[in-house]
Amino acid sequence: MSSDSITAVDYLRQQLALEKEAREHMPYDPNVCTYVLGPLKQQVYACLDCLEKDNGVLSGICYSCSVQCHSTHTLVELFTKRNFTCDCGTTRMKSNGACCLRTKLPGSRRNSSGIDSKSTVRQPAEDVPSLSNVYNHNFKGVFCSCEKVYNPVQETGNMVQCALGDVCGEDWFHDECLMGYPSGQVRRSNQVEVKSEVHGVNRLDSLGEAGLEAAADNDSDDGVDVEPLKGFPDLDDFDCIICWKCFAKHKAALSLLPAEIQLAKLAHIECKSEEEREKILAEESSVKIEDVPPQKKQKQGKKEYPETIFLKEGFKEVLQKVILKNDPQQALLIQFLKKFPFLYLEDPVYEPPEDEDDDASSLFDLGAKALNSLPREQAISGLQAYETIKSKLTTFLRPFAEEGKIVTEQEIRDFFEKETNER
Repeated sequence: MSSDSITAVDYLRQQLALEKEAREHMPYDPNVCTYVLGPLKQQVYACLDCLEKDNGVLSGICYSCSVQCHSTHTLVELFTKRNFTCDCGTTRMKSNGACCLRTKLPGSRRNSSGIDSKSTVRQPAEDVPSLSNVYNHNFKGVFCSCEKVYNPVQETGNMVQCALGDVCGEDWFHDECLMGYPSGQVRRSNQVEVKSEVHGVNRLDSLGEAGLEAAADNDSDDGVDVEPLKGFPDLDDFDCIICWKCFAKHKAALSLLPAEIQLAKLAHIECKSEEEREKILAEESSVKIEDVPPQKKQKQGKKEYPETIFLKEGFKEVLQKVILKNDPQQALLIQFLKKFPFLYLEDPVYEPPEDEDDDASSLFDLGAKALNSLPREQAISGLQAYETIKSKLTTFLRPFAEEGKIVTEQEIRDFFEKETNER
């Protein structure tokens, strides 16, 4: 059997498998734009096509708009962003026009202005964008301090998200970049067995349910994972991080965090190898302040490097007790926590309602449902064309399926070419 041949039965099975996989990775009802809900912690996507057309203006869209308004565009899944409002249909994303979901809402300006909500003509984007949205380089499709495009297929290291994000914008960082190594510089090998359970939520490679791109990184064909970097904590030992950029800004307050909720801080030392890093750390640890003349102590003391904090699972409960105790000696930390309450309170991620479409619905059936959104004459013509081609294709494939014969790609192409010529 040639590589471009397949039985009709196998072809249909493949299509059903693809549809099932699509439902598993995109289980939500994509018919409600979150713009009307205001700022949320939610899944956010960047549209690279609109970024280019809007002259580099950064913007993000919600799950539903990624499906309904930008499905033919090049999208980058950013996973979750806090306090974010969808930009689709706002003046920040003028090039793509109005949000096709909000124009259907009762009371919409366009619905009440005589414009047919079922029209195929895209209305201009006129809604006001949120002033609370925060944008960083993730919205250009790049991540981490190394400014690299995230590719789950080619990614060789672990990535973690900063839980604070006040400076970095909730960026994702490679473990090696957190330590100060150039991305991809440190040699790594696949020698460590994958653990069956992963704790915590801020890991880019363990968010397969968020989308196809993430899932690709979570799958392992050979049952192995990348070798951990020496000095980097085991992923199971911490819940989330506060990156060195955010720590530097809030060092005074974060230095008051209880020791019981954090691992040893990780210094960000710019170097090219593990050996160089170890040498620098050894030299720093050998400096004894008491051996330095008083007039030189300030100049020759240990060099301070930016540090990343690793918070253990259950850290929020401890921080809640800090708030309740209200110790004057912890006043700076308490003030900081009240400014960023998600560090000690629940920080739920908004999820759209689940899609209630029958799991057995095929793409053909869903296509028929989509016809309801078209003007009447177009819908009737489309439905007739759909039923005709479905009937002819079924008739064409039936002999192959019944007899287990091979149907080649060329035969399928010939079928559609014939139908096109006969129209």
